[in-house]
Amino acid sequence: MSSSRTSKVMALSLGQALTAVAGLVSGMVMSRVLSKTDLATYRQTLLAYQVAIPLLSLGIPSAIYYFLPTEKERVRGVVVDALVLLMLTGLLYALFIALGGHHLLARRFSNPAIVSTLAYLVPLPLVMLPASLVSSVLVVQNRVRQLTVYNVLSNLMLASGIIFACAWWKTPEAMVLTKVGISLLSGLVAIHLMHRAVPEDGWTPQWAGMKRMVTYSIPLVAASAMGSISLQLDKLIVSSMCSPEDFAVYSNGAIQIPLVGILTGSIAAVILPDLRRLAAANDAAGALALFRTSAAKSAAVLIPVMMFLLASAEPFILTLFSEKYAGSVLPFRLYLLILPMRIVFFGTFLMAFGWTRTILHRSAAGLAANALLSILLVRWMGFIGAIVATMFSLYLVEGVWNYAAISRIARCRWRDVIPFRTVIQLAGISAAAALPVLGLALAGPPMPSVARLGLNAGLFGAFLMGLAWWFEIDVLKVEAKRWWAKGWGWLRPGAE
Repeated sequence: MSSSRTSKVMALSLGQALTAVAGLVSGMVMSRVLSKTDLATYRQTLLAYQVAIPLLSLGIPSAIYYFLPTEKERVRGVVVDALVLLMLTGLLYALFIALGGHHLLARRFSNPAIVSTLAYLVPLPLVMLPASLVSSVLVVQNRVRQLTVYNVLSNLMLASGIIFACAWWKTPEAMVLTKVGISLLSGLVAIHLMHRAVPEDGWTPQWAGMKRMVTYSIPLVAASAMGSISLQLDKLIVSSMCSPEDFAVYSNGAIQIPLVGILTGSIAAVILPDLRRLAAANDAAGALALFRTSAAKSAAVLIPVMMFLLASAEPFILTLFSEKYAGSVLPFRLYLLILPMRIVFFGTFLMAFGWTRTILHRSAAGLAANALLSILLVRWMGFIGAIVATMFSLYLVEGVWNYAAISRIARCRWRDVIPFRTVIQLAGISAAAALPVLGLALAGPPMPSVARLGLNAGLFGAFLMGLAWWFEIDVLKVEAKRWWAKGWGWLRPGAE
């Protein structure tokens, strides 16, 4: 990627990293202060909202990346069209909850306590759905530093508020109310930032523009909804088929490490406008080269992190959530095995070339396979079966579909879609660097989990860098030098 793209990725990544730390700290506090039942109530409340968001968003945030980069005459009008559509869908969800949907969801989750907490969510989608456009609008308009500052401040404020509510009132109701109040405030700020980021051209919504956007987005709506449900399906099924206490243990283990969303999400947001321009110029080879480069840079971080956490899963989970959640270690280790499929967002390439129906078909097949296997395996293996089903659907259904589609667009072999050789090299050297960590776990002296985790990190990092230089793993060396040299470069004027 160019230095401009790298600076944007670093700005988004560093901003989201601070946000992720705040999220982890709030999770640590909740796990120690709340009972397992109260923790399950809070997370089930948010789960009911998070699963609905992809469907309610109509795929519009992704459509902005498609329409805005090539729009010349009606930039603000495109954003207004999107805002109006999302306000309408937010109103539909608010009415669903207000008219009895919270009772229906409480019965589905076998937890009557979420009836009241779900009712508190009524105003949230009215503001937060329109506000969800802020990332795509600001990235396309080259306001990355502004977006980074907004993400950091809004999420730190949200995490601080939730931590305070948890520590002071110790109830899921107080935490949900706090989340709603702070989210509404930050959502209004996001809408204001979007208003300032676009030129003062036509601002009135146009039916033709909204229709064009929805027509493009319809496959993305269904695909995004099914993809989100598929990713959350393990938690939905465990929540429905297991006790709230088991769900609390499972949900603390079945977590996606923050780096996945931070890095791959930032890269996808930065390269999608460029992929779209290359696609418009019919330059599939150039688009594939950019896609492969982004995959290599992402893998250089995520593959070593995966190997380190596989070896350090126990002290990591116990440090975050305490001994009470020792049962979360195995789900966490299994969830880490999904990471190789997460080094890049395959959908960005397909969206850039307008293959939204392929995304829809892929997501439908993955969801069907995941749902069927999850129900069968949870009955047979307990909640571990849900993770096994998720891995099967991601690797053998959605993964195969992604490679087949992208190789067809780019007219290349499947093995050329991502840099497999680089990924294998990274996995091998990272596994070797993890061996001393495993040795310390087996033969080392007893010590507190946080001390063990810190020692493991130092040991793994030293061996990884030594092996990278010894075996000349260029991608690791280059990325280490780049992040060291530019770690704070995004703060300087012109860093964007």
